[in-house]
Order: sequence, then C-alpha cells, then structure tokens
Amino acid sequence: MTTTTDGSVSLSPGGGPLGRGIDAFPLTGGKFLDRFARYRSVSELFEKRWMEGAVPLVLALVLSAFVLATTNVGAHNAPLIMDNVAIYGLIAIGLTFVMIGGGIDLSVGSIVAFCGLGAMVAWHAWGWNPTLVAILAPVAGALLGAVNGFFIAIVRMRPFITTLVTLVTFGGAARALQSAYSAEMAGTGQTSATWDFLANGSVLGLHTCWFLFLVTLVIAHLLLTRSRWGWWVTATGSDRRSARRNGIPVTAVTFWTYVLSGALAGGAGLIYQTINSRTDPNMGTGWEITVLTAVVLGGVSLAGGRGSVLRATVGVAVVAILQQATVGTEGQAFSVILAIVLLVFTILDLKWGKYRQRAVEKLKIDPAKLQPGPLEDITKPGTIWTPNNKLTGAPPVGLGKIRGAEDCAVDADGNVFCGDRRGWVWKFNGIEDTEGEIFSRTGGFPCGHKWDHDGNLIVAVGGIGVYRVDPHTGEYDVVSTQVKRSPFSLIDDSGLRAIDDLDIAPDGSIYASDFSTRSNTSDFQLELVEFRDNGRLIRIDPDGKAEVVVSNYVFPNGVVTAHDGQSILVSSTGLCRVDRLWISGPKEGQLEPVLENLPGYPDNLCRSSDGNYWMPLVALRTQMADLFSRHPEVRRRMTREVSLDNWVVPQLNVSCVIKFNDAGEILSVLWDKELEDYPMVTGVKEQNGFLYLCGVSNNRIGKAKLDPSEVGTIDNNAAPTGKPAAATAEVHA
Repeated sequence: MTTTTDGSVSLSPGGGPLGRGIDAFPLTGGKFLDRFARYRSVSELFEKRWMEGAVPLVLALVLSAFVLATTNVGAHNAPLIMDNVAIYGLIAIGLTFVMIGGGIDLSVGSIVAFCGLGAMVAWHAWGWNPTLVAILAPVAGALLGAVNGFFIAIVRMRPFITTLVTLVTFGGAARALQSAYSAEMAGTGQTSATWDFLANGSVLGLHTCWFLFLVTLVIAHLLLTRSRWGWWVTATGSDRRSARRNGIPVTAVTFWTYVLSGALAGGAGLIYQTINSRTDPNMGTGWEITVLTAVVLGGVSLAGGRGSVLRATVGVAVVAILQQATVGTEGQAFSVILAIVLLVFTILDLKWGKYRQRAVEKLKIDPAKLQPGPLEDITKPGTIWTPNNKLTGAPPVGLGKIRGAEDCAVDADGNVFCGDRRGWVWKFNGIEDTEGEIFSRTGGFPCGHKWDHDGNLIVAVGGIGVYRVDPHTGEYDVVSTQVKRSPFSLIDDSGLRAIDDLDIAPDGSIYASDFSTRSNTSDFQLELVEFRDNGRLIRIDPDGKAEVVVSNYVFPNGVVTAHDGQSILVSSTGLCRVDRLWISGPKEGQLEPVLENLPGYPDNLCRSSDGNYWMPLVALRTQMADLFSRHPEVRRRMTREVSLDNWVVPQLNVSCVIKFNDAGEILSVLWDKELEDYPMVTGVKEQNGFLYLCGVSNNRIGKAKLDPSEVGTIDNNAAPTGKPAAATAEVHA
C-alpha cells in the first residue's frame, strides 16, 4: 500500500496486510502502534475458552522448569517419569471427564489398588489366563465406577461423600485380597507373553504403556471436544439444570463419566502391576490426591464445565517431575509439596475464573484517538450549511407501522420497500397505503436496499449478510453471509455481522459496507464510542463468493456506485468523510478522498437523478464530541463508570441531507430545522421527483417534494452499467 501525492491510497501488488484488500488505516492519520487495540486484544485473549486453564497451566510449567533447574532430575530420569505419566495419566483422563461433568472421584486410588492386586490374584492364585486377566482388569474398574455412578447419578448422593466412602470400601477390599493371597502371589516365578508385552514391549518404537496412554489420550480428546457426548459432559458440568431443560440426559451422562473413570483407573492398576509386580498393601494409597493435583495443575476447574485432557496431561507431567525430584528426601516431602500446590492452584482456579471475566468486560471497549479537523459553524447565516425547513412537513409513509427503517427502495410505481428492526421488510403502495404489508421476513435487521440489474431487491441484513428478495413474491435467497477469516485474528471475523449498506456494480457484483467485525448492527453505539478501524468494504461476486476489498476502515456506513460505474463511493461515519474506490479504469485499485472534514457524521449514500449524490448526516459534530475524540482514555473510563444511556456520543437527533457531486462540491443542504417530523435521517432515496427520508429511530418514512431544479432525467434506481449516464437513462426509459 502506498499513499499518492493527491492523498489517495493505492493497493500494492500483493494486496493489503495479509491479503485483506486496501489498508484504510492511513486515513486515520494514526501512528503504526495505534493500529493495535492493546486493552481489547487482552480482553479477546482472556475471552478464549482455552484461556480458562492457561494461567494455571503456565504457572505449572514454570514450577516444572524451576524443579528441573534446581534439582538433579534430567534426561536420565525420563523413562521413569514417562512410566509415571502413563499410569497417572490414564487415571487423570478419567478424573478429568468426571470433574468437567461437575463431579469428583476420590476413589480412583482404591480402584487402582483393587484392580491391580485383583489381577495378580486372578493370575497367580486362581490360575486365570493372563490375557483374560488383562481384559478383565479395566472391566472390574468400570464396575466399581458404576457403583459410584449409581449412588451419585441415580440415588443423587453427594459426589465427595460417596467417593470418600468408596475410597475406604474399595481400599479395604484391596487390602483383604492382598492379605488373603499374599503367600500364593509371592515367588511364583510365572511368566506370560501378555504380561511381558505390557511391561517391556513396544509399539511403533514406543514403550507399550506409553503407546496405550497416547492412544487413550487422543481418543479421549476427540470424545470430549468432537462428540455429542463430550459436549453433553461439558454442558452438564456448566449448568446441570439448564442441561436437563435442553434435553440432555444428565443422569446417564454423569453415570457414564464415573464408569469411564473406573475403567481407566483399572487399566492403570493393571499397567502398574505389569511393570512392578508388587503386592504392596499400600498400593494406590494417596494416588487420588496426586492425580487430583495434576488435573487442577492442568487447568481443569473444580467447579465443573471447564477443562481439557491435553492440559490435564501436562499437569500429570509436572507432578511426575516433582515426584522424581523428591525421591530420596526424608519424610513425606512429596505429599507436603502436593498439598501446598493443590491448595495454591485451587485458590487460583476460583479467583482466576472470577476475575478473568471481570477483566474481559472492563477491557472490551478500547477507543482510538482521532484528530478531527476544524469544525465549521453551520449556524452561521448565509452559508450553504445554514439550517432550513426544506424537509419539514414531508408527508409520512407507514406512520406507526415501521420501527426504524434504516433505508428503503422505491420502484417505478412508487411502491416503498423498507426494513425495520424486527427483521421485516415492509411494502407500502404510496402514502395512501396506511397499513402496508409485511412483504418478507428476513430476520436480522434489514438495512440497505438496492435494485440489481434483474430488478431484484438486494438487502443488507444486519447480523446475517446479503439477501436477494423477489420483488413480486417476497421470497428471498441468501447471496452471502461470510468472507474468509483473517489468519491472525483473535476473533472470528468471517461473518458479516454489521453489514448496513450496499450497491450493485456494472459487472453485477455487490459492494457492501460492514461497519464492524466485532459488533453487531444493534450495537452501533459501541462503534460510536470506539471509532476504531473495525470496518471493511466487501465485494460479493455474482456467484456469491465474498472478499474484503478495503480493510481497517473506521465505521464505513454507506456505499453507492458512481454514475459512470468506474468507482464506488464509501462514507466513513467515524472519520466524517467520503472516499472513492476505483474499480476500473486507469486508477483501478486506488482509494481517494471525495469529501473530508464534514461538519457531521455521514450515513447511507444514493445517486440523484441529476448525476449527483444524496447523503444524510446522521449526527452533527460538536466541540464536545471533537474534544472527546482526541482523548480515548476519557471515553474508555466513561464506558466503565457510566451507564450506556448516559454515554457521550455524537448527537444523533439531526435531520440533514446533503447533495454533492463527483468533484466533492456541496451543492445543497436540506434540513428539517425544527426536527418536528424526522429527527433522524439515516438513508434517503430519490424517485419521481420525491426524496424519501428514512431514519433508524423513526416510526415513519418521509416523502419530501424536491424542487424541480434538483430533479434530472437519470433513472437513479437502475444499477449503473458502465455506460455514459445519458445512454443509461435511455436504456431504462
């Protein structure tokens, strides 16, 4: 992108930044660092779901790095650490599902002990086939998990109390097995290919237990994030009552999370025994605290509804490193460290979840600094801007029926089509039609209206995209609803969330203004406070493919194709200016100014029948507004401490329409000086010697009679074809 000597901005061969068309940011006059909304970027980062566990996870990694740097734990300990990660990791995956589902399982250590010792007893004392034993160990764990699930999900007992009781019960059963069969299990010398494979074998170059853990991890991740059941688990943990009201089988979901936890704990017990072949009566004791600490370190919330098995695995790795670092120390150093870490990260989980959302709300609005030019005094008598009553008393159309018509379209017969905030497109057969009809129900907020080459009504539907409405039946079809997402955007900017005006180019493509990639059409006041380069100009090809042709635009709010069809005029409400984008001819790909430093904030654009252009000013600049625009920190504080209704924004109660030509000369200014009938004008259309006045806050459309000197012979409703204006008028005559 380069700026030419005449003030135009041209498109470099590779397009704008990251291929998003012409970069309009230089129009703001800001410095390079002004591009970045620092507070808002932090807000958008904190709002990401993966940030829920990011801070605990980062601190856990810092703790791990500190241990590695200050102890003798190194690469030579990696095999032992990985074995522990595989064993603890299986348990942690199951516990993660339980905790995301809103529960807790303190019995996992006892299930590990029962299944591990039970496997040894079944093979060595009872003589069962070791392969069958390897299969039945996880099954036994699943049955023990089903016991927890039954009491918690069906009987509806408290998870903490229930699993505390089963911790003691299952642990007692494990010790009873060890006591009864310790002699039979000791010194048997039995070997098994299955047992040896699980203990010392490898798959694809990985130790068997590592491979089994990785496979389980991948499956669990996909199950949690890509399956309906996984979404049900998250919904159940987030709000059990809402989940049940939305048809989610909460009881079944809760039950099966405990079954899964038990099965994985049983598998961990089996792997532990294949590696160690021990009959230790203390097997599994305290493992529930170890794994719980690991899961919390990984950012899984104790409150439920948030977490990831991948992050939980990182927490397991941190705990395994801590455990290895405390080997050989006196006393219960590992247990003490785990207790401290669990306490700290539990507090962090509660506080981070609380204050993260507060930070998101406080930092979300991040106004930009603008430098408006000198303010012209429109009250000075004898100037072209002097207020008048040329719009006062214009007869209304649709009085009391319409709720905020941003724009309208008028056909050759005088039928008026307009949208309103309820997602309807109205049709009125002139002033005499006081009832009108709901012609089409598009949803969203129908804003800009234009006729295409085939006589169809093209509507910019705020919050949705661009629709094509049949002028006879009212049936509509979707033209486009999204563009390709920006590669490095923190938010999804692919949707046409704030599309508000459009026009048709000679080749049939549609140019539309999307005033914000962050706010919806109904939230336009946020843009009036921020005035950041959130907007863009979109081109939609006849086949429906959409692309960004101008990016980083400050509140682009009006679009019209020039009479010669070689350029597009775009109004910037935030910068109080109108620019021309050349789409053909020798200046193709350049953006140049037409009107600058207007005394008000421009809105929708339309062609006039005499070869010029109409444009309303939706608000007027004031000294206070200009002062505020120079001090973004004041506006930011205002949004935090003052209610929305009391925000200082541009004065929107103004009725003003200007006519200008291609050279940027103001030819006439029409006012409703008393603001009696049309206190706000956001869009106008000329047809058959009348100027139709639309306002997003009005309950009517005005039909103002134009002075004959203002009326020409061009059919300004017809989309330009690229031919001279006279020829165009003749074609549509």
